[in-house]
Amino acid sequence: MKKKIFLLILTITLTFCPVLAKDKIEVLNKDNGVYIFKIDTKKYGDKIKPFIAPKLTTPKKVYDDNCFDLVVNAGFFDVKNGKTVSYITINNKLVGDVKKHPELIKSLENEQRLDKVLSRGELRILEKNNKLKFDIVSHNAPIDKGYAIKHALQAGPILYPDMDLEGEGFVKYEDGVVKFQSVDILKRRERTAIGLRGKWLYIVLFTKDYKVDANEMRDYMKDKLKLKKILAFDGGLSTSVNYKDIQVGSLGKYQRRVKSFLVIER
Repeated sequence: MKKKIFLLILTITLTFCPVLAKDKIEVLNKDNGVYIFKIDTKKYGDKIKPFIAPKLTTPKKVYDDNCFDLVVNAGFFDVKNGKTVSYITINNKLVGDVKKHPELIKSLENEQRLDKVLSRGELRILEKNNKLKFDIVSHNAPIDKGYAIKHALQAGPILYPDMDLEGEGFVKYEDGVVKFQSVDILKRRERTAIGLRGKWLYIVLFTKDYKVDANEMRDYMKDKLKLKKILAFDGGLSTSVNYKDIQVGSLGKYQRRVKSFLVIER
């Protein structure tokens, strides 16, 4: 009997999630079909990090099973085998390595896109003397002097200030004509993106009611939100978020199973 009571108490303890007196996330709805989440990185930067699932799953599942305030889809992945197609670092450790996907590497080499895809943009959370710094840069960009990468989450493309769709392997031109495009980057689709302005991190979802292409996504976030750096996450069917009573998927509340997420802990 005592053992059963102990196990019950242990289960309750392990599944209990603290509730903050003050919410750290501000929700802005500027337009119908666009969800905007604004977070102060100076106060809550240590709560923001990537999350990678052992197998494909939905934001709702990750949200329900963990003490997270918000869960949003993030990096690219292979729908056939569930492997990540984005570099991911969590707590100074590389946990998502694109080079461990040999089939992808061979395919990208044949397409002459390997170096471009491997260097795609990423969100970096850098640490120096226990202080955090958020940035959006190419995966191959040098690390700021004195800092270490605590967390990093690759996706792309970088939308602002310098968008180079061809340089990140999203588009290929021949004689000025688009011969190839990845993730429908030039078409209007549902999209997930993040942006930085000063101490603020913005998470923005464009849903089925407000579909955008790369240029429209950049212009909306740059002109309306005045963001200084912008990075696209995986979009289309992957576009999804869970926050309190808000559940968004590409087709309303329907959510596709994905591999990696950006989460905000309680």
